[in-house]
Amino acid sequence: MAPDGTLWLTETSLGFLASISPGGQITQHRLADADHAPSLDPSDLAIASDGSVWFTCPLNVGRLTQDGKVSLQPAIAYGSPDAITAGTDGSIWYGGSNYKGSQLVHITASLAATHFTVPTPRFKMPGSPEIRGLAFGPGGRLWFTASVDAEDPNEVGYADSSRHTKVWPLPAAAWPLGSIVPGPDGALWFAETNAIGRIAPSGTISTYRTTAKMKYLQSIIAGPDHALWFTSSTGVGRITTAGVITLWPIRGAQELTDLVYDPRHHGFLIADAKAAVLRWFPMPA
Repeated sequence: MAPDGTLWLTETSLGFLASISPGGQITQHRLADADHAPSLDPSDLAIASDGSVWFTCPLNVGRLTQDGKVSLQPAIAYGSPDAITAGTDGSIWYGGSNYKGSQLVHITASLAATHFTVPTPRFKMPGSPEIRGLAFGPGGRLWFTASVDAEDPNEVGYADSSRHTKVWPLPAAAWPLGSIVPGPDGALWFAETNAIGRIAPSGTISTYRTTAKMKYLQSIIAGPDHALWFTSSTGVGRITTAGVITLWPIRGAQELTDLVYDPRHHGFLIADAKAAVLRWFPMPA
């Protein structure tokens, strides 16, 4: 969600970015150019501090400016970008993978790009490493989750301002990983298939298992109540910094993915990918 309350989302199968104004007006922004007609297929997005919207798509990252212009930046050679996040200086960062392994890429506000490799598992069939989540944490470190497949250790780690990286392996049962977010306790929290993970800045990892009804966790955010909120396939969950988990089933939900907190109405907007709708969940009393 943008600072002005506008909600942005990707319409992958249609090749659009969509914006929903605070007043409820929906605008679709077609992503097409002469080389990629009829359209691009966006997946993740991030809103830069200058108001432009960046998105990932096959083999490229794209930028939609406030005047509606679309431009592309070539992504990692022979690979595709995965997660993307924005800095505070007009720049963006994204993670991706190719046959050499995983990389982080920094694109400045002047569109200069810098690549560097992170020590995640290298490519091997049938799966390749993916940077699944990106978020800035304490000290300006860029934290990430990386997934390979169900048989290999997945990882969580960070890159600092000097581009030094450090990673910690996770149990194979953690696959696939979802998003990562700084919590109110100074730690980083991330979603696993059937658990919520926590890593302290020192590298100490804790895992909080969910119930059998809470599977396919994807998105996790910091809420306004000193707790973390997340999606399962058909419900919304809350975990306190002490590890206490509560779940609320969402009637009619089919495949819940991302959620954002709307402070104006004190609740959450949740994307249901399979139903192709946004669902509203008010903050429980």
